[in-house]
Amino acid sequence: MFKKVIKNTNWNLVLIALLPLAFYFAVKLSVAHLHHSICIFKFFTGHECLGCGMTRAFNALFQFKFFEAYSYNPRIVIVAPLLFFVWVQTMYSEIKRARYHETSDVV
Repeated sequence: MFKKVIKNTNWNLVLIALLPLAFYFAVKLSVAHLHHSICIFKFFTGHECLGCGMTRAFNALFQFKFFEAYSYNPRIVIVAPLLFFVWVQTMYSEIKRARYHETSDVV
């Protein structure tokens, strides 16, 4: 029975569902262990790019510190909802695709 469950599991859906968790841990590890900027634009020019501060902004957002997140990078109000929308849309598409393949396999 367990082998049948593993065989019928849609691994794409599982991986997509786990993406937010992976993103959360990547942000947390990045903020905790990187004490210098990894921005290539800032490295070469010495100036901040449009994305500078976004990792710290997401970290603050994960802690529900909305004003702090906005102070790190105001574009968080666009990027965070957009990222969430893309993830939900991808999940919906994958569920729809999985259901289509289930019904086509039965026939």
